[in-house]
Amino acid sequence: MRYEAYNNKLALTNGILSHKTPRSAPHPSNMMKNHPRWIILSSLCLAAAASSFSKPHPSSKLRIRQVLVVHRHGDRTPITPMKDEDYWQKTLPEPHVLDGIAKGTTLIRPPEGGPKKHGAAGRGPFGQLTLMGLLQMVSLGERLKEELEHSHHAEDDESHPFVNQGRLFTPKKPLHPSRVKVMSTDFPRTVQSVQALLTGMFPDANNSPIEIDLQHTNTYFIPDPQPRQYKQQLALESYLSKRPHLAEREGKLRELAHRVTDALEGHLGEGAKGVSFGIGEEKDASQAKTRQPLAWAQLSEILVCLHSRELLPPTLSEEDVQAVSNHVAWRWFENLGHPVLAKTAMWKFASRLVENMQRKADEHGAESTIEMTIEEYEQECIEEPWLCIYSAHDSTLIGLLCVLQLEQPVEWPEYGSALKVELIREENELQPTKMMQHWVRFSLNGQVLRSTWLTDDNNEPSTMVPLNQLADMIQSEHELFEDEGVDGSGLKYSWRDGLLKEH
Repeated sequence: MRYEAYNNKLALTNGILSHKTPRSAPHPSNMMKNHPRWIILSSLCLAAAASSFSKPHPSSKLRIRQVLVVHRHGDRTPITPMKDEDYWQKTLPEPHVLDGIAKGTTLIRPPEGGPKKHGAAGRGPFGQLTLMGLLQMVSLGERLKEELEHSHHAEDDESHPFVNQGRLFTPKKPLHPSRVKVMSTDFPRTVQSVQALLTGMFPDANNSPIEIDLQHTNTYFIPDPQPRQYKQQLALESYLSKRPHLAEREGKLRELAHRVTDALEGHLGEGAKGVSFGIGEEKDASQAKTRQPLAWAQLSEILVCLHSRELLPPTLSEEDVQAVSNHVAWRWFENLGHPVLAKTAMWKFASRLVENMQRKADEHGAESTIEMTIEEYEQECIEEPWLCIYSAHDSTLIGLLCVLQLEQPVEWPEYGSALKVELIREENELQPTKMMQHWVRFSLNGQVLRSTWLTDDNNEPSTMVPLNQLADMIQSEHELFEDEGVDGSGLKYSWRDGLLKEH
Protein backbone atom coordinates (compact mmCIF):
# COMPACT_ATOMS: atom_id res chain seq x y z
CA MET A 1 0.00 0.00 0.00
CA ARG A 2 1.08 3.59 -0.60
CA TYR A 3 0.42 4.20 3.09
CA GLU A 4 2.96 1.61 4.22
CA ALA A 5 6.04 3.72 3.51
CA TYR A 6 4.47 6.62 5.38
CA ASN A 7 3.63 4.43 8.40
CA ASN A 8 7.11 2.93 8.56
CA LYS A 9 8.68 6.37 8.44
CA LEU A 10 6.23 7.80 10.95
CA ALA A 11 7.44 5.34 13.56
CA LEU A 12 10.92 6.82 13.25
CA THR A 13 9.92 10.47 13.45
CA ASN A 14 8.25 10.99 16.82
CA GLY A 15 11.08 13.32 17.74
CA ILE A 16 10.44 15.39 14.63
CA LEU A 17 6.73 15.59 15.33
CA SER A 18 7.46 17.02 18.76
CA HIS A 19 9.59 19.73 17.16
CA LYS A 20 8.08 23.18 16.84
CA THR A 21 6.07 23.17 13.60
CA PRO A 22 7.22 25.94 11.24
CA ARG A 23 4.61 28.63 10.88
CA SER A 24 4.64 31.79 8.86
CA ALA A 25 4.05 34.82 11.03
CA PRO A 26 0.55 36.32 11.06
CA HIS A 27 0.02 39.43 9.01
CA PRO A 28 -1.13 42.57 10.81
CA SER A 29 -4.81 43.40 10.97
CA ASN A 30 -4.18 46.89 9.68
CA MET A 31 -2.77 45.80 6.32
CA MET A 32 -5.21 47.85 4.33
CA LYS A 33 -4.66 51.12 6.18
CA ASN A 34 -2.93 54.13 4.62
CA HIS A 35 -4.15 53.49 1.10
CA PRO A 36 -2.82 55.89 -1.55
CA ARG A 37 -5.26 58.14 -3.36
CA TRP A 38 -6.02 56.12 -6.48
CA ILE A 39 -9.26 56.32 -8.41
CA ILE A 40 -10.47 52.86 -9.42
CA LEU A 41 -13.41 52.57 -11.76
CA SER A 42 -15.18 49.24 -11.86
CA SER A 43 -18.21 47.94 -13.67
CA LEU A 44 -19.24 46.15 -10.46
CA CYS A 45 -22.34 48.17 -9.66
CA LEU A 46 -23.66 45.24 -7.66
CA ALA A 47 -20.86 45.60 -5.12
CA ALA A 48 -22.58 48.59 -3.57
CA ALA A 49 -25.92 46.97 -2.95
CA ALA A 50 -27.26 43.80 -1.43
CA SER A 51 -28.20 41.03 -3.81
CA SER A 52 -31.79 40.18 -4.51
CA PHE A 53 -30.57 36.65 -3.70
CA SER A 54 -28.97 37.64 -0.42
CA LYS A 55 -29.44 34.22 1.17
CA PRO A 56 -31.19 30.91 0.53
CA HIS A 57 -34.90 30.66 1.29
CA PRO A 58 -35.56 29.46 4.86
CA SER A 59 -37.62 26.50 3.66
CA SER A 60 -34.90 25.26 1.31
CA LYS A 61 -32.41 22.50 1.91
CA LEU A 62 -28.79 22.99 0.89
CA ARG A 63 -26.70 20.30 -0.79
CA ILE A 64 -22.93 20.40 -1.29
CA ARG A 65 -22.41 19.54 -4.96
CA GLN A 66 -18.72 20.18 -5.47
CA VAL A 67 -15.71 21.14 -3.38
CA LEU A 68 -12.57 22.81 -4.70
CA VAL A 69 -9.53 22.70 -2.41
CA VAL A 70 -6.53 24.94 -3.11
CA HIS A 71 -3.77 24.15 -0.64
CA ARG A 72 -0.29 25.38 0.18
CA HIS A 73 2.51 22.82 0.22
CA GLY A 74 3.90 21.49 3.49
CA ASP A 75 6.95 22.66 5.42
CA ARG A 76 10.00 23.21 3.22
CA THR A 77 13.65 24.07 3.39
CA PRO A 78 14.71 27.64 2.52
CA ILE A 79 14.48 28.52 -1.16
CA THR A 80 17.59 30.66 -0.79
CA PRO A 81 20.75 28.47 -0.76
CA MET A 82 22.37 28.23 2.68
CA LYS A 83 25.89 27.12 3.63
CA ASP A 84 25.02 24.05 5.70
CA GLU A 85 23.65 21.89 2.90
CA ASP A 86 24.13 18.67 4.88
CA TYR A 87 21.84 19.89 7.65
CA TRP A 88 19.04 20.76 5.25
CA GLN A 89 19.51 17.55 3.27
CA LYS A 90 18.86 15.56 6.45
CA THR A 91 15.44 17.24 6.88
CA LEU A 92 14.18 15.76 3.58
CA PRO A 93 12.19 12.51 3.22
CA GLU A 94 14.23 9.48 2.21
CA PRO A 95 13.74 8.22 -1.36
CA HIS A 96 11.74 5.14 -0.34
CA VAL A 97 9.24 7.39 1.47
CA LEU A 98 8.77 9.54 -1.65
CA ASP A 99 8.39 6.38 -3.73
CA GLY A 100 5.71 5.18 -1.31
CA ILE A 101 3.53 8.29 -1.57
CA ALA A 102 4.00 8.42 -5.36
CA LYS A 103 2.55 4.94 -5.91
CA GLY A 104 -0.80 5.09 -7.65
CA THR A 105 -0.22 8.59 -9.05
CA THR A 106 0.70 9.56 -12.60
CA LEU A 107 2.20 12.95 -13.46
CA ILE A 108 0.83 14.55 -16.63
CA ARG A 109 3.15 17.04 -18.30
CA PRO A 110 2.73 18.72 -21.70
CA PRO A 111 4.27 16.99 -24.73
CA GLU A 112 6.90 19.72 -25.01
CA GLY A 113 8.16 18.90 -21.52
CA GLY A 114 8.23 20.67 -18.19
CA PRO A 115 8.27 24.42 -17.64
CA LYS A 116 11.21 26.78 -17.35
CA LYS A 117 12.57 26.59 -13.82
CA HIS A 118 11.10 29.26 -11.55
CA GLY A 119 13.32 31.30 -9.24
CA ALA A 120 11.41 29.98 -6.22
CA ALA A 121 11.91 26.33 -7.18
CA GLY A 122 15.23 26.11 -5.33
CA ARG A 123 18.20 23.90 -6.11
CA GLY A 124 19.67 20.84 -4.43
CA PRO A 125 18.12 20.42 -0.96
CA PHE A 126 16.72 23.97 -1.00
CA GLY A 127 13.09 24.78 -1.62
CA GLN A 128 12.20 21.13 -1.02
CA LEU A 129 9.43 19.49 1.01
CA THR A 130 10.75 18.26 4.36
CA LEU A 131 9.75 15.07 6.12
CA MET A 132 7.77 17.22 8.53
CA GLY A 133 6.02 18.85 5.57
CA LEU A 134 5.16 15.44 4.13
CA LEU A 135 3.57 14.38 7.41
CA GLN A 136 1.62 17.64 7.54
CA MET A 137 0.13 16.90 4.13
CA VAL A 138 -0.78 13.29 5.01
CA SER A 139 -2.63 14.71 8.01
CA LEU A 140 -4.39 17.26 5.78
CA GLY A 141 -5.57 14.44 3.49
CA GLU A 142 -6.94 12.51 6.47
CA ARG A 143 -8.70 15.62 7.76
CA LEU A 144 -10.27 16.44 4.40
CA LYS A 145 -11.50 12.85 4.09
CA GLU A 146 -13.20 13.17 7.47
CA GLU A 147 -14.74 16.54 6.57
CA LEU A 148 -16.07 15.39 3.19
CA GLU A 149 -17.48 11.95 3.97
CA HIS A 150 -20.91 11.27 5.44
CA SER A 151 -20.50 8.36 7.83
CA HIS A 152 -22.55 5.17 7.47
CA HIS A 153 -23.45 5.53 11.13
CA ALA A 154 -24.36 9.21 11.10
CA GLU A 155 -28.05 9.88 11.64
CA ASP A 156 -29.72 12.48 9.43
CA ASP A 157 -30.92 15.54 11.28
CA GLU A 158 -34.06 16.94 9.68
CA SER A 159 -33.42 20.31 11.29
CA HIS A 160 -29.96 20.59 9.74
CA PRO A 161 -29.98 23.14 6.89
CA PHE A 162 -27.70 20.93 4.80
CA VAL A 163 -28.50 17.56 3.24
CA ASN A 164 -26.14 14.83 4.53
CA GLN A 165 -25.11 17.22 7.31
CA GLY A 166 -23.10 19.25 4.84
CA ARG A 167 -20.91 16.37 3.63
CA LEU A 168 -20.10 15.98 -0.06
CA PHE A 169 -19.79 12.20 -0.21
CA THR A 170 -22.29 9.59 1.00
CA PRO A 171 -22.27 5.80 1.46
CA LYS A 172 -24.11 5.49 -1.88
CA LYS A 173 -21.66 7.84 -3.62
CA PRO A 174 -18.46 7.54 -1.59
CA LEU A 175 -15.19 9.37 -1.86
CA HIS A 176 -13.33 7.59 -4.67
CA PRO A 177 -10.41 8.55 -6.93
CA SER A 178 -12.72 8.49 -9.95
CA ARG A 179 -14.60 11.47 -8.52
CA VAL A 180 -11.46 13.51 -7.88
CA LYS A 181 -9.45 15.80 -10.16
CA VAL A 182 -5.94 16.83 -9.11
CA MET A 183 -3.70 19.59 -10.44
CA SER A 184 -0.42 21.01 -9.16
CA THR A 185 2.30 23.46 -10.01
CA ASP A 186 5.34 21.66 -11.37
CA PHE A 187 7.52 22.16 -8.31
CA PRO A 188 8.83 19.05 -6.51
CA ARG A 189 7.48 20.34 -3.17
CA THR A 190 3.93 20.86 -4.46
CA VAL A 191 3.83 17.56 -6.36
CA GLN A 192 5.09 15.64 -3.32
CA SER A 193 2.69 17.57 -1.08
CA VAL A 194 -0.38 16.52 -3.02
CA GLN A 195 0.90 12.94 -3.28
CA ALA A 196 1.18 12.92 0.51
CA LEU A 197 -2.31 14.42 0.81
CA LEU A 198 -3.70 11.69 -1.45
CA THR A 199 -1.92 9.08 0.68
CA GLY A 200 -3.84 10.32 3.70
CA MET A 201 -7.10 10.54 1.78
CA PHE A 202 -6.79 7.19 -0.06
CA PRO A 203 -4.54 4.86 1.98
CA ASP A 204 -5.66 1.82 -0.07
CA ALA A 205 -5.87 3.33 -3.56
CA ASN A 206 -3.30 1.19 -5.38
CA ASN A 207 -5.88 -0.15 -7.81
CA SER A 208 -7.32 3.28 -8.63
CA PRO A 209 -4.62 5.40 -10.26
CA ILE A 210 -4.87 9.16 -9.85
CA GLU A 211 -3.54 11.58 -12.45
CA ILE A 212 -1.87 14.81 -11.31
CA ASP A 213 -2.12 17.40 -14.06
CA LEU A 214 0.97 19.65 -14.22
CA GLN A 215 0.34 21.05 -17.68
CA HIS A 216 1.23 24.76 -17.86
CA THR A 217 0.13 25.31 -14.26
CA ASN A 218 3.30 27.27 -13.45
CA THR A 219 2.03 29.98 -15.81
CA TYR A 220 -1.20 30.81 -13.96
CA PHE A 221 -1.39 29.08 -10.55
CA ILE A 222 0.94 31.67 -9.04
CA PRO A 223 0.80 35.47 -9.27
CA ASP A 224 4.49 35.79 -10.17
CA PRO A 225 5.18 33.29 -12.97
CA GLN A 226 8.47 33.60 -14.82
CA PRO A 227 7.89 34.97 -17.39
CA ARG A 228 4.66 36.78 -16.45
CA GLN A 229 1.39 36.03 -18.25
CA TYR A 230 1.34 39.58 -19.61
CA LYS A 231 4.46 41.51 -20.58
CA GLN A 232 3.11 44.67 -18.91
CA GLN A 233 2.65 42.99 -15.52
CA LEU A 234 6.20 43.65 -14.28
CA ALA A 235 5.79 47.33 -15.13
CA LEU A 236 2.47 47.40 -13.26
CA GLU A 237 4.06 45.71 -10.23
CA SER A 238 6.89 48.24 -10.24
CA TYR A 239 4.45 51.12 -10.62
CA LEU A 240 2.35 49.99 -7.66
CA SER A 241 5.35 49.18 -5.46
CA LYS A 242 6.66 52.74 -5.87
CA ARG A 243 3.54 54.42 -4.55
CA PRO A 244 4.41 57.07 -1.97
CA HIS A 245 2.99 55.26 1.07
CA LEU A 246 4.92 52.08 0.21
CA ALA A 247 8.12 53.99 -0.43
CA GLU A 248 7.72 55.83 2.86
CA ARG A 249 7.17 52.64 4.84
CA GLU A 250 10.07 50.81 3.19
CA GLY A 251 12.31 53.81 3.80
CA LYS A 252 11.60 53.51 7.52
CA LEU A 253 12.35 49.78 7.41
CA ARG A 254 15.48 49.98 5.25
CA GLU A 255 17.79 49.83 8.27
CA LEU A 256 16.03 46.61 9.36
CA ALA A 257 16.51 45.07 5.90
CA HIS A 258 20.24 45.88 5.93
CA ARG A 259 20.70 44.67 9.52
CA VAL A 260 19.00 41.33 8.83
CA THR A 261 20.89 40.88 5.56
CA ASP A 262 24.18 41.51 7.36
CA ALA A 263 23.28 39.06 10.12
CA LEU A 264 22.51 36.36 7.54
CA GLU A 265 25.64 36.97 5.49
CA GLY A 266 27.64 34.19 7.12
CA HIS A 267 24.78 31.70 6.62
CA LEU A 268 24.13 32.26 2.90
CA GLY A 269 25.33 29.75 0.35
CA GLU A 270 26.59 30.21 -3.18
CA GLY A 271 24.11 31.96 -5.45
CA ALA A 272 21.91 33.21 -2.61
CA LYS A 273 21.93 36.79 -3.84
CA GLY A 274 20.91 35.75 -7.34
CA VAL A 275 17.56 34.28 -6.23
CA SER A 276 14.64 36.33 -7.54
CA PHE A 277 10.90 35.89 -6.98
CA GLY A 278 7.87 37.70 -5.62
CA ILE A 279 5.40 40.40 -6.62
CA GLY A 280 7.24 43.68 -7.17
CA GLU A 281 10.60 42.18 -6.16
CA GLU A 282 11.99 40.76 -9.40
CA LYS A 283 15.65 41.78 -9.65
CA ASP A 284 16.46 44.28 -12.41
CA ALA A 285 19.60 43.41 -14.35
CA SER A 286 20.17 47.12 -15.03
CA GLN A 287 20.10 47.92 -11.30
CA ALA A 288 23.23 49.72 -10.14
CA LYS A 289 25.73 47.47 -8.40
CA THR A 290 25.40 49.17 -5.06
CA ARG A 291 25.09 47.54 -1.68
CA GLN A 292 21.54 46.20 -1.62
CA PRO A 293 19.79 44.17 1.09
CA LEU A 294 18.14 40.90 0.18
CA ALA A 295 14.59 41.22 -1.13
CA TRP A 296 11.88 41.25 1.53
CA ALA A 297 10.43 37.94 0.32
CA GLN A 298 13.86 36.32 0.67
CA LEU A 299 14.46 37.75 4.12
CA SER A 300 11.09 36.49 5.32
CA GLU A 301 11.37 32.97 3.95
CA ILE A 302 14.89 32.50 5.37
CA LEU A 303 13.95 33.83 8.80
CA VAL A 304 10.82 31.67 9.06
CA CYS A 305 12.84 28.52 8.25
CA LEU A 306 15.63 29.39 10.67
CA HIS A 307 13.38 30.58 13.48
CA SER A 308 11.19 27.47 13.42
CA ARG A 309 14.33 25.35 13.92
CA GLU A 310 15.91 27.67 16.51
CA LEU A 311 18.76 28.52 14.12
CA LEU A 312 18.49 32.32 14.11
CA PRO A 313 21.79 34.23 14.19
CA PRO A 314 22.38 35.51 17.74
CA THR A 315 22.02 39.15 16.68
CA LEU A 316 18.45 38.59 15.45
CA SER A 317 15.36 38.25 17.63
CA GLU A 318 11.85 36.88 17.33
CA GLU A 319 10.71 40.51 17.07
CA ASP A 320 12.89 40.92 13.97
CA VAL A 321 11.29 37.84 12.42
CA GLN A 322 7.85 39.23 13.20
CA ALA A 323 8.67 42.68 11.80
CA VAL A 324 9.99 41.28 8.52
CA SER A 325 7.12 38.79 8.13
CA ASN A 326 4.51 41.44 8.90
CA HIS A 327 5.95 43.81 6.34
CA VAL A 328 6.09 41.15 3.63
CA ALA A 329 2.45 40.22 4.31
CA TRP A 330 1.39 43.88 4.24
CA ARG A 331 3.34 44.42 1.02
CA TRP A 332 1.76 41.44 -0.74
CA PHE A 333 -1.78 42.39 0.21
CA GLU A 334 -1.15 46.06 -0.55
CA ASN A 335 -0.04 45.27 -4.10
CA LEU A 336 -2.19 42.24 -4.97
CA GLY A 337 -5.17 43.90 -3.31
CA HIS A 338 -5.29 46.36 -6.18
CA PRO A 339 -7.98 45.00 -8.53
CA VAL A 340 -6.03 45.63 -11.74
CA LEU A 341 -3.03 43.63 -10.51
CA ALA A 342 -5.24 41.01 -8.84
CA LYS A 343 -7.02 40.35 -12.14
CA THR A 344 -3.77 40.43 -14.10
CA ALA A 345 -2.07 37.92 -11.82
CA MET A 346 -4.91 35.55 -10.88
CA TRP A 347 -7.84 36.00 -13.29
CA LYS A 348 -7.06 32.90 -15.34
CA PHE A 349 -6.94 30.60 -12.32
CA ALA A 350 -9.97 32.17 -10.64
CA SER A 351 -11.94 31.97 -13.89
CA ARG A 352 -11.18 28.27 -14.21
CA LEU A 353 -12.36 27.63 -10.67
CA VAL A 354 -15.64 29.38 -11.45
CA GLU A 355 -15.99 27.54 -14.77
CA ASN A 356 -15.54 24.22 -12.95
CA MET A 357 -18.46 25.09 -10.69
CA GLN A 358 -20.59 26.33 -13.59
CA ARG A 359 -20.10 23.03 -15.41
CA LYS A 360 -21.06 21.13 -12.29
CA ALA A 361 -24.16 23.29 -11.85
CA ASP A 362 -25.13 22.94 -15.53
CA GLU A 363 -24.63 19.20 -15.33
CA HIS A 364 -28.02 18.88 -13.68
CA GLY A 365 -29.90 21.01 -16.19
CA ALA A 366 -30.78 23.99 -14.04
CA GLU A 367 -33.13 25.26 -16.72
CA SER A 368 -34.58 21.88 -17.61
CA THR A 369 -38.29 21.17 -17.37
CA ILE A 370 -37.88 17.39 -17.50
CA GLU A 371 -40.11 15.83 -14.86
CA MET A 372 -37.48 13.99 -12.84
CA THR A 373 -36.50 14.07 -9.23
CA ILE A 374 -33.05 15.47 -8.53
CA GLU A 375 -31.76 12.00 -7.62
CA GLU A 376 -33.07 10.48 -10.89
CA TYR A 377 -31.58 13.31 -12.91
CA GLU A 378 -28.17 12.83 -11.31
CA GLN A 379 -28.12 9.19 -12.42
CA GLU A 380 -28.52 10.27 -16.07
CA CYS A 381 -25.56 12.68 -15.99
CA ILE A 382 -21.98 12.28 -17.11
CA GLU A 383 -20.49 13.75 -13.98
CA GLU A 384 -17.96 16.49 -13.57
CA PRO A 385 -15.47 15.88 -10.73
CA TRP A 386 -16.96 16.12 -7.26
CA LEU A 387 -13.68 17.13 -5.64
CA CYS A 388 -10.95 19.21 -7.29
CA ILE A 389 -7.60 19.53 -5.53
CA TYR A 390 -5.02 22.14 -6.50
CA SER A 391 -1.54 21.97 -4.95
CA ALA A 392 0.15 25.35 -4.92
CA HIS A 393 1.77 28.05 -2.76
CA ASP A 394 1.03 30.72 -0.17
CA SER A 395 1.23 33.30 -2.97
CA THR A 396 -1.53 31.38 -4.76
CA LEU A 397 -3.81 31.60 -1.72
CA ILE A 398 -3.09 35.32 -1.22
CA GLY A 399 -3.72 35.99 -4.91
CA LEU A 400 -7.03 34.15 -4.85
CA LEU A 401 -8.19 35.93 -1.70
CA CYS A 402 -7.51 39.23 -3.46
CA VAL A 403 -9.04 38.47 -6.85
CA LEU A 404 -12.10 36.86 -5.24
CA GLN A 405 -12.40 39.87 -2.91
CA LEU A 406 -12.59 37.84 0.27
CA GLU A 407 -11.97 38.96 3.81
CA GLN A 408 -8.36 38.75 4.87
CA PRO A 409 -7.65 35.90 7.29
CA VAL A 410 -6.33 36.55 10.76
CA GLU A 411 -3.03 34.83 9.93
CA TRP A 412 -0.85 34.44 6.87
CA PRO A 413 -1.56 30.99 5.35
CA GLU A 414 0.88 28.62 7.04
CA TYR A 415 2.29 25.44 5.55
CA GLY A 416 -0.48 23.03 4.60
CA SER A 417 -3.18 25.71 4.62
CA ALA A 418 -6.24 24.95 2.50
CA LEU A 419 -8.75 27.27 0.85
CA LYS A 420 -12.03 25.40 0.46
CA VAL A 421 -14.56 26.54 -2.14
CA GLU A 422 -17.95 24.83 -1.83
CA LEU A 423 -20.60 24.77 -4.55
CA ILE A 424 -23.97 24.57 -2.81
CA ARG A 425 -27.29 23.80 -4.49
CA GLU A 426 -30.47 25.18 -2.97
CA GLU A 427 -33.33 22.65 -3.14
CA ASN A 428 -36.97 23.14 -2.27
CA GLU A 429 -38.61 20.01 -0.88
CA LEU A 430 -42.04 21.27 -1.95
CA GLN A 431 -40.85 21.48 -5.58
CA PRO A 432 -38.45 18.52 -6.04
CA THR A 433 -38.26 18.90 -9.84
CA LYS A 434 -37.29 22.55 -9.70
CA MET A 435 -33.56 23.30 -9.78
CA MET A 436 -32.88 26.38 -7.70
CA GLN A 437 -30.06 28.80 -7.02
CA HIS A 438 -26.44 27.69 -6.75
CA TRP A 439 -24.33 29.31 -4.06
CA VAL A 440 -20.61 29.46 -3.30
CA ARG A 441 -19.00 29.52 0.14
CA PHE A 442 -15.31 30.09 0.94
CA SER A 443 -13.25 29.09 3.97
CA LEU A 444 -9.57 29.00 4.88
CA ASN A 445 -8.47 26.35 7.38
CA GLY A 446 -12.07 26.09 8.61
CA GLN A 447 -12.59 29.85 8.98
CA VAL A 448 -15.41 31.10 6.73
CA LEU A 449 -14.26 34.05 4.62
CA ARG A 450 -16.99 36.51 3.69
CA SER A 451 -17.17 38.13 0.26
CA THR A 452 -16.52 41.86 0.57
CA TRP A 453 -18.00 42.69 -2.85
CA LEU A 454 -21.53 41.59 -1.95
CA THR A 455 -23.56 42.38 1.16
CA ASP A 456 -26.46 40.58 2.80
CA ASP A 457 -29.74 41.97 4.12
CA ASN A 458 -27.91 43.44 7.12
CA ASN A 459 -25.38 45.20 4.89
CA GLU A 460 -22.68 42.79 6.06
CA PRO A 461 -20.27 40.94 3.74
CA SER A 462 -21.94 37.76 2.47
CA THR A 463 -21.00 34.33 3.76
CA MET A 464 -22.42 32.79 0.56
CA VAL A 465 -22.69 34.34 -2.90
CA PRO A 466 -24.76 33.31 -5.93
CA LEU A 467 -22.62 31.47 -8.48
CA ASN A 468 -23.91 33.57 -11.39
CA GLN A 469 -22.98 36.81 -9.63
CA LEU A 470 -19.54 35.45 -8.73
CA ALA A 471 -19.03 34.71 -12.44
CA ASP A 472 -20.04 38.29 -13.30
CA MET A 473 -17.65 39.69 -10.70
CA ILE A 474 -14.73 37.68 -12.07
CA GLN A 475 -15.35 39.16 -15.53
CA SER A 476 -15.69 42.76 -14.31
CA GLU A 477 -13.44 45.47 -15.73
CA HIS A 478 -11.11 47.77 -13.81
CA GLU A 479 -9.15 50.92 -14.56
CA LEU A 480 -6.32 52.56 -12.67
CA PHE A 481 -5.94 56.32 -12.79
CA GLU A 482 -3.27 58.48 -11.30
CA ASP A 483 -4.61 61.00 -8.82
CA GLU A 484 -3.02 63.76 -10.84
CA GLY A 485 -3.80 63.51 -14.53
CA VAL A 486 -0.37 64.61 -15.74
CA ASP A 487 -0.68 62.78 -19.05
CA GLY A 488 -4.03 64.31 -19.96
CA SER A 489 -6.41 61.51 -19.07
CA GLY A 490 -4.47 60.10 -16.10
CA LEU A 491 -5.36 56.54 -17.15
CA LYS A 492 -2.36 54.27 -16.53
CA TYR A 493 -3.63 50.67 -16.75
CA SER A 494 -6.87 48.93 -17.56
CA TRP A 495 -8.17 45.36 -17.27
CA ARG A 496 -10.75 44.51 -19.92
CA ASP A 497 -11.83 41.29 -21.64
CA GLY A 498 -9.17 39.23 -19.91
CA LEU A 499 -6.31 41.51 -20.98
CA LEU A 500 -4.04 44.02 -19.25
CA LYS A 501 -3.38 47.21 -21.17
CA GLU A 502 -0.86 49.93 -20.35
CA HIS A 503 -1.93 53.41 -21.50
